[in-house]
Amino acid sequence: MWQQLKRSKLFLSGAGLCALLVIIGTLGYAITADPTPNANQIVPEWSNLSPGTTVYYSNESHSKVDPDSSASQNSSETPVYLRWALGNPNTPKIIPIKDNPTANPGAGMNAGDSMKMVDAVFHHRTFWLGSDRFGRDILSRMIIGARISLSIGFLAMIASLVIGSLIGLCAGYFGGRIDAFFSWLITVFWSVPTLLIALGLSMLLGKGYYQVLLATALSTWVEVARVVRGQTLQLKQREFILAAKITGFSNSRIMFKHILPNLKGSLTVLATTNFASAILLEAGLGFLGLGVTPPTPSWGMMVKENLGYLVLDNSYLALIPGIAIMILVMAFNLMSMGLRDALDPYNQK
Repeated sequence: MWQQLKRSKLFLSGAGLCALLVIIGTLGYAITADPTPNANQIVPEWSNLSPGTTVYYSNESHSKVDPDSSASQNSSETPVYLRWALGNPNTPKIIPIKDNPTANPGAGMNAGDSMKMVDAVFHHRTFWLGSDRFGRDILSRMIIGARISLSIGFLAMIASLVIGSLIGLCAGYFGGRIDAFFSWLITVFWSVPTLLIALGLSMLLGKGYYQVLLATALSTWVEVARVVRGQTLQLKQREFILAAKITGFSNSRIMFKHILPNLKGSLTVLATTNFASAILLEAGLGFLGLGVTPPTPSWGMMVKENLGYLVLDNSYLALIPGIAIMILVMAFNLMSMGLRDALDPYNQK
């Protein structure tokens, strides 16, 4: 299988894109220009800046805050791992400067001393993807938003595999009324669009990270349950399962030690497709205003917030997160297709 995966262009391209986005999301605040929690540093003077715009500013700590003050001490005492995971809440307030301070260095000083003064007091930042109407850095919010999408997608995928596998195993192995009940439940969920299920659960549970995670997980287990049930019905008639029953093994041991390991190929493919579905669902809920709570960045919510700019010169504000969603979902779908081809017994050489 690994040899076929190494030769699969679909899998390699999808895995490469996924790995790049995972690395970016994992680094998070370590690489963002905006280190504040949720990349929510609001500077009205920098609203709707074009991509590539460089701005100049000074930190309030240089002019108004005593270096020995409690704010400075708290900032230095914030553990590095917390700043990496949650951002730095003690980031100094920004004082925007309209003109480039290096264009008119201090009068009465030589060039070397004046440039040292400028470097010590003034700073500059480039908005590579521009800024929104609040002056927040789009690139920083995209990076933190990647964390949200990937974490929800991963956890929802794990939850859907657990729920779907348990229901599918029980339905296929025990049969009878248990199979009839779970088959009815699967049919009910299967007949309703996934986004509609997630929408109803989100309205019931409310807005928030964990609510979106739960709604997404409870909306994506059906396909797993259908596949696991069908393959369990076939496997339980095989000789090694019948031998395990005759030997006196318990039902739980037969299901989890003998049947489930034989489903790892199908579950691997389903994991990648469910990952993509969960990310798309999270983006859809964010677009509908039922995703994570602001100001936590979400790609779907960013599309919604900037939807009105599509007919204006700032259409990139809505297009950038939309393209990011498309690339991430496409990457996982490419991985899924590569895994499916590699695990297909007819493609084995």
